[in-house]
Amino acid sequence: MSFTFKDALSLSIFGSSHGPSVGFTLSGVPAGIKINPEEINLWMSRRAPGQSILTTQRKETDEVELISGINEGFTDGGAITGIIKNLDVISKTYSELRDRPRPGHGDISLYYKYGRFRNYQGGGFLSGRMTACLVAAGSIVLSALKTSGIDILSYIDSMGDISLGVEGNITEMDIYSRETRMPDSEANNRASSLIMDLIKSGDSTGASIKTVIKNCPPGLGEPFFDSFESVTSHLMFSIPGLKGIEFGSGFGFTRLKGTQSRDEFYMEHGKIRTRENHNGGILGGITNGMPVEFRVAMKPTSSIRDTQNTVNLETMENDQINVKGRHDPCIAIRAVPVITCVSAIAVYDLILRSGTGKI
Repeated sequence: MSFTFKDALSLSIFGSSHGPSVGFTLSGVPAGIKINPEEINLWMSRRAPGQSILTTQRKETDEVELISGINEGFTDGGAITGIIKNLDVISKTYSELRDRPRPGHGDISLYYKYGRFRNYQGGGFLSGRMTACLVAAGSIVLSALKTSGIDILSYIDSMGDISLGVEGNITEMDIYSRETRMPDSEANNRASSLIMDLIKSGDSTGASIKTVIKNCPPGLGEPFFDSFESVTSHLMFSIPGLKGIEFGSGFGFTRLKGTQSRDEFYMEHGKIRTRENHNGGILGGITNGMPVEFRVAMKPTSSIRDTQNTVNLETMENDQINVKGRHDPCIAIRAVPVITCVSAIAVYDLILRSGTGKI
């Protein structure tokens, strides 16, 4: 069992979806970094449930209580621990799920691993609720990165059959002023209509989330097994519902020729640049000074209103289930700030590993 990511930066998370609280402990952050509670609350509110008719109607304030590692508004070099209380829990809707695993969820996997002692209420510690811990911890290091000019933007670039047009200079305002997190008015309107139709029909949709890390220092990534892609992917797959990742052109490389994808170099204002960025700012597993770009795939919410076929773990016979509860028609919307904050954890860890000290 591993609830800890540990290298130069160590992150442990604890709690469960329907327990009293969830929380995190972040170690390895140097002393002297200014902590802005408003910035933490901003990122928590972006992930929080019940913010829009397009997301789950579970209501959580998601206020983070920092109980260690902070002194007079600055990190003190010790472990930073934060607690987030679960205030809006309705466990009775999950009582019938104890012996009937929900298709597409981790219920059956928990059964195989933990047997009758598994925590099945709301998915237990496999729930998307645990991403509150990732956002809380990530928002702390995100603030530190921003003071050094490192800017991380994540946004939905496709949902169902809806895709963004030409992507220009996207800002946080472009992303978070739109309920679907698609930074384009036309795409946002179409996606909103799609989600409203899905809510009415009790269905859900998947989406892809693109991340761009601007001003990422060159030289980040530890050969051989801790490349920038490896560390980022390791952390990304802690996010429930995330099923794929590609860097730069990713699987699109299979349709390109070498003459199209080689990313030739040139000098610009005394810096080495590439004319294209098919490799997503990473060569040999190490950042090359270009913007880091990657895309993740988020699957559709498996809890849908339709009657679903399952099995009964008590009788070991075929059965059916109608999943109740409050669920997102598109989990990718609330995953956008999670991706940003987890990206910050990956970048910050690799900066600390690089031996450059404070950023």
